[in-house]
Amino acid sequence: MSIGVSGKHSAIGANLGKFGGGGGAGGGGGPDGSSAGQAAASAQALVNRGISQDGTYWIDVPSVGPRQIYCLLDGSWNGGGWMMVMKATRGSTFQWGSSYWTSNNTLNEGSANTNDGDAKFETFNRYAGTDLLAVWPDLGNNRGCLQSSRGTVWLQNNFNSGSATILRSFFAADNEIFMGDASQWCGVTGFSQQRDVRFYGFGYRASGVDTRTRWGFGWNENGGGLWPNANEGSNDVAGGIGMVHRGGARYSAGDYIGCCQNVTGFNRTARVEMYIR
Repeated sequence: MSIGVSGKHSAIGANLGKFGGGGGAGGGGGPDGSSAGQAAASAQALVNRGISQDGTYWIDVPSVGPRQIYCLLDGSWNGGGWMMVMKATRGSTFQWGSSYWTSNNTLNEGSANTNDGDAKFETFNRYAGTDLLAVWPDLGNNRGCLQSSRGTVWLQNNFNSGSATILRSFFAADNEIFMGDASQWCGVTGFSQQRDVRFYGFGYRASGVDTRTRWGFGWNENGGGLWPNANEGSNDVAGGIGMVHRGGARYSAGDYIGCCQNVTGFNRTARVEMYIR
């Protein structure tokens, strides 16, 4: 177990789920991230240097230079090497239509920590990575794709078919990317479900109705089975990060029930932190 900077949190174990992958650490030298002059190239570079304590470090972000970024370095986080790109409190700042998903803007960059609040960092706009991780601090601990006392954890390695990409560009492309059957994915625990569509992935948008999710799920119960063959004309349940539901709900992150669910989740807005590696 690793205790974070100032004892803010701890993380335990690693139990990879379906659609996950691997990550590792080596050893070596280089900047230690302790100051702007010692800014590291990435959180992975800090792991490679032998640093394993989660906390705020100076990262030399491409094109903009040194920035303070919260990093997950402990090996229990699927090998470590993660940099925070955004965090959301319970609200609508990062709902589907927010410009924060597609523009080079930032928000509250001084909040490079795990405290409750809204923030978006230059790592979202500038750093090309291959893997994504999300921590849901106000959902149940030790659930999802990794075991952690900090909450429920989502993990998606190789989210862009293994090609490194900048998140701003990835989401601005507005592609619908199906990763697998949501009912079988490691991160679905605690979220509401319906028996059809069962989309897990990125850029979900129901046909004919305004239900969309940047990273998360699509559901319905009107037949057809798994996406893309299912009827998507009246999605009643929605869940994930950056979402809007046809009933009017616009959440930075959360779970929404209109009706007709076969699994009942937490059904509200939620806090979330997103990281890239």
